[in-house]
This record gives sequence, C-alpha cells and structure tokens, in this order.
Amino acid sequence: MSSAEERYRAAISTMDAAAREQDEQRGLRERRVAEAEAQARDGLKQELGAAQKYAEHMDELNKRKQSAGGWATEKTLADKGRESLMEFGVQDEEAGAGFQNYPTPSYGTPAPSYGTPEPAAAAPRPEPVPEPAAPAPEPPKRGRHARQPDDEDDFSSTSWLV
Repeated sequence: MSSAEERYRAAISTMDAAAREQDEQRGLRERRVAEAEAQARDGLKQELGAAQKYAEHMDELNKRKQSAGGWATEKTLADKGRESLMEFGVQDEEAGAGFQNYPTPSYGTPAPSYGTPEPAAAAPRPEPVPEPAAPAPEPPKRGRHARQPDDEDDFSSTSWLV
C-alpha cells in the first residue's frame, strides 16, 4: 500500500467518524426537542385545566351575581357547598299556605265575640304608586377655611398680626 492509499483510507475513516458524530448529535437534539415539546404540552394541559376551572368558577359567580339582581355581595359569592338553614322565598310561602288547610282546634266553648263586627268583604287594594326618584345628593360642603387648590390670591388663612 502506498502512502496515498493510507491517507485516502484515513480521510474516509475520519469522514465516517464525523458523519456518525453528526448523526448522534442530531439524534440527541431531536430527543431533547421531543422532551421539551412533551413538557410544554403537559404544562399547557395543566394551565388549560386551571384556566377552565377558573372560567367555570367565574361563570358561576356571574350567575350568582345576576340572580342576586347584579349585586356581588359576600353572601352571593360565598361557597354554595353548604346549604343555609334559613330559606326565604317561594318555598316558605308554600309551606305557610299548608297551615291554612288545618281546622282551628276547639276547646269546648267558643270564645265570646264581644260585639266585634265581622270584617266586610275585602276591598281591592289600590295599585302602589311609584315613589318619585330620589333627588341627586348634594355635593359635599366645603369647610369654612377650605379653599380651591388653584386659588393663589386667597390669603384668608394668612395671619397678618405677625
């Protein structure tokens, strides 16, 4: 073998080694990119889940606020997980109406009437008259020594007896 052939084979072997190293580096980069994409995907899934829960929570709070007539109070926005013992509204009115069906108990002799007249037929109630709108609140009154901040010629607070 001549020295030219040896140099040729050495150059080919060096080029093969360089190509293998580039392939390994490319594979390592692709694996790192795939891992980074997987981590980013997992992070986005977690953020999406948290954002979705937040959106659902805000929707629920908005529904509560709207059902309260637009008022966002502590009670309106409180956790609805626990039920309140006191409920006022249609349920109580319906429950109260049930007592009218029971007969009044009688304990022997009827109570004397003492001459009180029986109520006449109930007259229809007049329609409620809407109240006039409340006047606009007056602007707050200034104090005796209060002055406008842009009033440079006002010397009322200066003591001239010095």
